Amino acid sequence: MRKNLLTAGKILITLALVFWLIERVDWRGVLAQLSSITWPLLFLYVVFQLLGNLISAKKWQTIGRFKGLDFSLREAFFAYLAGTFINNFLPSTIGGDAYRTIWLVKRSGARAAALSTVIFDRFIGLWTIALLALLFSPVLFPFMKESLPLSLSYITLVVFFVVDLVITYAYCQAWFHTLVARLPFHKLRRFLEEIIFYTKKHIWLKTSLWSALFIFVGLVLSNFTLFHALGSDIGILPFASVMFLVAIVASIPISINNIGIKEWAYITFFGLVGVSVETAVTVALLSRFIQMLLSFIALPQYLRKEDTKQ
Repeated sequence: MRKNLLTAGKILITLALVFWLIERVDWRGVLAQLSSITWPLLFLYVVFQLLGNLISAKKWQTIGRFKGLDFSLREAFFAYLAGTFINNFLPSTIGGDAYRTIWLVKRSGARAAALSTVIFDRFIGLWTIALLALLFSPVLFPFMKESLPLSLSYITLVVFFVVDLVITYAYCQAWFHTLVARLPFHKLRRFLEEIIFYTKKHIWLKTSLWSALFIFVGLVLSNFTLFHALGSDIGILPFASVMFLVAIVASIPISINNIGIKEWAYITFFGLVGVSVETAVTVALLSRFIQMLLSFIALPQYLRKEDTKQ
């Protein structure tokens, strides 16, 4: 019942956001922007997207090797794309993470370790982009008074890091490890022990650097190129400052496959730095469509694996 209610809530939010988009956007302007797109820059966007996926795969491979789970960069790259492909047909982005977890469990047999690599991969990406959003926040300070979503976003990021510091402090105390060791549920205790393991051997630094590289290549440079392919003249500094926030807000799982929430975030935050509604929504929709097409690269390998199972 709880799952059904959650799904129903997401459907309602998605429909509300879609209707808001229909009323808010001049769709003739969107078509006009698409018809005047700069094709070489669009091709460069695709290159940056694929390179970003490759960097993400390398980050996950680094995490896996840290846990003693070895797989090639090629396998990680196609597992990432296959996860993205699966997300096209599921009501949330968690399906892709589940696929990667199952793929790694079948390969290694280490269920808790495999799950922990995917969760830590997600978390370190969120942690890094949240840190970058705060570091670049002075660029957007002049817009704080006029934008409630912007103010709430920064307040949430500050709370996130305060909680992170509290958890880090607790980890350094002996009582925390004693508490984890005494948990009655073996699977929960085993999983927490796997997660705690990531605080050792500087794995945090390595993976955060890979995350930062992905953010600047697969997120900032790729989308900056796409904006300019549609005729925008936004500068790189305000663009990056907004892009960090947009990526965080657009990933909030309150709609079906983040439909509507991503477009709302693009319109709301990029509008602060002078980007038109039509440009913002065109970039959001076009990037969604291209990423879906790129995920089909993994389809032959995914089907080959399924045939092998049968």
